[in-house]
Amino acid sequence: MREITLSTGAKVKVLPLKCKDVRELAAIPKSEDFAQVFGTLERAGFGYDFLDPLPFPDVLALDRAVVAETFGSEEEEKN
Repeated sequence: MREITLSTGAKVKVLPLKCKDVRELAAIPKSEDFAQVFGTLERAGFGYDFLDPLPFPDVLALDRAVVAETFGSEEEEKN
């Protein structure tokens, strides 16, 4: 579990995706829009009611945190 601080000062806990979610996301055709960002966050438990009022950089930070928690970050792999 990771905890990130949003630009609003709120602290949010981020949990990794489950294997089922990763498989389903991998099966979706890749595109260059942000639909996959929102799909990832929805599977991680963040609904649109939580995401809509946030500035977009916070949404991207949440997405990066979910991916890092799910797959591990480079720093964690080195140890």
